[in-house]
Amino acid sequence: MRKFWNVAKVSMMAFIGVLFLGAGMKAEAAGAATNVKQVGADSSRVQVDFTRPADEAGFFLECSQSKTFTGAVNKTDSKDSAYTEQGIIQNLSPGSTYYVRVISYDKEGNLGAPSNVAEVVTSPSLAPSGLKQTKAAEKKISFSWKKASGANVYDVGYIKYGSSANVKYKTVGNVSSYAFSTAKNTKYEVVVYAGRKSSTGYIAWSASDKFAYSVMSPLPTKVTKVKMVTSGSDSNSNATQAYFTWSDNAAADGYEYIVYGNNGKKLFSGSRSTYKGYIMNGKLKNTQFMKIKVRAYVRINGKKKAAGKWSDDCWFAKYPKSVKKKEAGNMAADGAKISWSKITGAKNYTVYISTNPNSGWKKAGTTKKTSLVVKKCGGSSIQPYVTYYYKVVASKKVKNKTYKSDDSWYGKFQFVTTYY
Repeated sequence: MRKFWNVAKVSMMAFIGVLFLGAGMKAEAAGAATNVKQVGADSSRVQVDFTRPADEAGFFLECSQSKTFTGAVNKTDSKDSAYTEQGIIQNLSPGSTYYVRVISYDKEGNLGAPSNVAEVVTSPSLAPSGLKQTKAAEKKISFSWKKASGANVYDVGYIKYGSSANVKYKTVGNVSSYAFSTAKNTKYEVVVYAGRKSSTGYIAWSASDKFAYSVMSPLPTKVTKVKMVTSGSDSNSNATQAYFTWSDNAAADGYEYIVYGNNGKKLFSGSRSTYKGYIMNGKLKNTQFMKIKVRAYVRINGKKKAAGKWSDDCWFAKYPKSVKKKEAGNMAADGAKISWSKITGAKNYTVYISTNPNSGWKKAGTTKKTSLVVKKCGGSSIQPYVTYYYKVVASKKVKNKTYKSDDSWYGKFQFVTTYY
C-alpha cells in the first residue's frame, strides 16, 4: 500500500518558463485541457495527468492554495510539449492542500480556457510520534500515536515478529489510535505511516523511511505443564533451590510465580524472564510438600502488566532430608535399613533400588513410616560385594492426582563379608 512517486509516463521534466501573455493574441485560442487529476506526490511536489486538446502546442500549470486562484499563484511552464500529458509542480509545503489547473496554448501562442480545477495534496514530511501500546487482550492489541503535522489519514501495518511475509496495511482515517485482532501468544511488529488525503480520494503518503515502529504483544494465555525437574545443587540435595519448567509463551516478556507451603499459606513469590530455570529461596526446604502456580506477563511501554490466567497448582517436594542406610543384620541377606526425615504432606514413601544408578530401578517397598528394610533387588536377594543404589520418593495425592518428590538423588551401599 505504500505509495511512491509516479514516473510511469515520463521521467522528471526540467521545465523552462515560456509565457505567451503578450498583447495581440488572436481571437481563436487553443482548446482547454480536461481530466486534470493528481497521480503523484512527495512532501514538496505534486504530479498531475490530464487530457490535452488537439491543437495544443504547449501548456503551463497554475497552482494556488485558493480554489479561485486569488492571491499567490505558482506557475510552471512547459515548452514544446505537444506529446506530454503530465506535469510536475515543485517547491510546495509538506502536508498541504493546493489547487491546480492547466492552461494550454497553440502554435501561435494563443491561450485556451483553463482546465478543470484539481485538488492536490503533498505528503507530510514527518512520521507520527509516540507510538505506544495501550491495551492487551488474549487476541487483541490496542495502541495510539501522536498525529503528524499536515496528516489527515494514517496507514497502520502489522506483521508477526520476525516474519518475512508482506506487511498487512489498513488505512484508518484521521485518528490517533487503532486495535487489531491477533493470533494467540504472538508478538507483532507495528508500523504507522502518515498521509494527506484530498477530497478526490488521492492520498500522498509520507516517505517510506518516515514511520513510527514498535513491537507489541497480546495478553499471554494460561500457563500449562508446570513441573519441578530437580532440586538442590550439584552436590547438595538440601540446597534451597529447585529447577522448574512450564509451557513457553512467545508473547511473554516474563513470568510471575507464587510458592505456597503444604498448609496453603504463601511462602514467597517472584518472577523470571524464561520458562525454565532455577528458583532460589531459603524457604525451599526438604521438610514439606509445596505448590507453585505461574502466569505470564507482557510489558506495555516498559511497565509490567499483570498478564494471563494463573496456571493450575503444581505440588512438589524436594528429596527427603537425612536419607541414610545401615545394615539390618550380620548378613547381606538381612538387608539394609533405609531411613529418612519426614516430609509434611506426604501420604507415603517408596524406596527404590538398582545396581545401575541410570536405569533398572526396582520398587523395594512402600511405607507410611520413615524407614524400610530392603532385602531384595527385584527378585534377587541382596548379595555381598555388589554395589546397590537406593533412593526414597515421597507421594502426595490431591484430587485424584498423585505428586511425587524429587527422584533425581540417590545413595549407594555394598556388603563386604568379614571373617573372624
